[in-house]
Amino acid sequence: MMDPMAGIGGNGPSPTDQTNSNEREVLDMTAAMANHKKVDTIRSFMGIVSGCVAGILGLTGLEGLVCFLGLHLTVSVTIYCKMGFDLKTYSRESALGFWTADVQKSGLSFMLFWTLFYGLVHLF
Repeated sequence: MMDPMAGIGGNGPSPTDQTNSNEREVLDMTAAMANHKKVDTIRSFMGIVSGCVAGILGLTGLEGLVCFLGLHLTVSVTIYCKMGFDLKTYSRESALGFWTADVQKSGLSFMLFWTLFYGLVHLF
């Protein structure tokens, strides 16, 4: 992931002006958008793969939903670890927004592939 804070770290200049009472944050929108797109792609792929897994395993009802939520949480934790447990460096999202982002979109992909693979493996 790219650092959207414009390379400002502990060694470089401070993103805030010490003499000015107005604190300003420096953010590289290109890097922030690239990070958001990468996370979105990973979560979409997770929805597809988890739908295939749930369909092949024959999970129905709440078992399939638990499979999706468990894999979504696993992928979110993995992304959070990749960020070095510092969400504010890579994103302006709140913690709740990060954990629940793309649940609806990846959930729809999950349902599509869940029903497709369940039908292919167990019904035909």
